[in-house]
Amino acid sequence: MSLEKLFTGSATAKILDVLWEYQDMDITLTDIADEAEIHYTTLMKALPLLEELGMVTMMRQVGNAKLYQINKDDAVVKRLIKFLNELNLRLAEREIARQEMPALRKEMVIA
Repeated sequence: MSLEKLFTGSATAKILDVLWEYQDMDITLTDIADEAEIHYTTLMKALPLLEELGMVTMMRQVGNAKLYQINKDDAVVKRLIKFLNELNLRLAEREIARQEMPALRKEMVIA
């Protein structure tokens, strides 16, 4: 599950999802907006706060293009990723249990 799904379409969550997905790459503002499926203007409204909080860092500038990464060393980002990992584990366990239910029902009918 992604933050965007959990927080129902939040641009900030979409931005963090994209930056986490491409965590080992520097990514341009245009690419972030495209991947997050948000308007560039929306990105430019949300990004300064993420930078100010230290969650996102501009890594370098190539010509006019600014390249960004999620700050994997930030304590909040680390906690957020831990939260997402635990949430995904819980959702996977729930899905496994849901898939096992029909098998149990068949056994009960046969018996």
